[in-house]
Amino acid sequence: MKQLLIALLLLPIYSHAFTITNQYITSGKEQINDEQWIIATVATPDGLFLNDISIICANPLIFSGTYEGNVNGIGGMETHLEGVAKRNVRIAGKIARIDGSISGNLSVIADTVTISKKAKIGGNVRVIADKAIIEGSILGNLDVMTGNLLTLDGNVGKNAQLKSREIIVANNLNVLGDFNYLSDEPLIINSKQVGGNIYKIEENIAISPLSPAKLKSRGIWLFAAFLSGILYLLIFTNQAHQALHYMYSSPLKCILIGFLASGVTPLIGVFCLTSLIGIPTGIFTIGLWGAWVYLSKIITACLIGIFVLKLMGMEKGRFLLASAIGLLLLSLIGLIPGLEIPIQALSLWLGMGAILQTIFLKRSNIIMIEKEKNMQKA
Repeated sequence: MKQLLIALLLLPIYSHAFTITNQYITSGKEQINDEQWIIATVATPDGLFLNDISIICANPLIFSGTYEGNVNGIGGMETHLEGVAKRNVRIAGKIARIDGSISGNLSVIADTVTISKKAKIGGNVRVIADKAIIEGSILGNLDVMTGNLLTLDGNVGKNAQLKSREIIVANNLNVLGDFNYLSDEPLIINSKQVGGNIYKIEENIAISPLSPAKLKSRGIWLFAAFLSGILYLLIFTNQAHQALHYMYSSPLKCILIGFLASGVTPLIGVFCLTSLIGIPTGIFTIGLWGAWVYLSKIITACLIGIFVLKLMGMEKGRFLLASAIGLLLLSLIGLIPGLEIPIQALSLWLGMGAILQTIFLKRSNIIMIEKEKNMQKA
């Protein structure tokens, strides 16, 4: 999610052809050489695209051409791929349908997903939806998570990982690898349709907080957060000092402001994305919210580290050391079952509230000073 937000914010910088338009229509005879980033009301990208193409469209979005690069698309109602994609495809929309050929991997997020019998996918497929129909030919792994209904047909070249309230398996389904599933309703499948093992996933199996995968994930997060903290504390030193002051002097106020902002800001961003005029504003708002979420934990960790250093008799300075100690403590506390979510939520609200007070109160103070100067001149 963070990578997606960063990519969206940097679209105008790194794209060769960033366009906001009412209509983006290309014919089947056209050849487009440059990378395309498009925000449009109507989009029908046909023809030959020799580079990556990324489109956000308010209306139904149909990919019917040939695409040598990656394909990324978000349609207002329906996102439909009926052409040929030589690399990876990532699409989203109210309805998503795949009728064409994909040489790479496919990732789909939609309310309803259909991979028809015409579809041929050379890589892995990952689907997140409320309802899904999978009928095509898939050479790689199939990973599907649906809220209500999943209907399976066609061929899967490797393993199938399925989670749904109800899974319906057709007689023509053929899975060469393992068949792992989680379903509330009974599943009827012939063992001859599966080349590997059929295994029902136990829903309540808990992952040990000290498992190698969990510790590795914590270590990567800790290292990335520390590097980001160094840059933030060195570049915005005054802002960090002021935020720490607000956290120390009025923690409850910070938590309240952070709680409200963490819920309202993404809603404003999503609301802006629903209209063409507000798409850039929505992207910027969601990206800004993501940055606040990340930095808020760094500020909270810095405050925790300062308290620890004071207990050790070190009263002044040591900002970077304090942030490292605080991040380590937050990470270790997160390994305790039942404490991870409350601690993350409190650190998020506390830090975000302090940062927002620093930004907006500083701005209001500047305005008051300017008003006083103008009154004195008058």
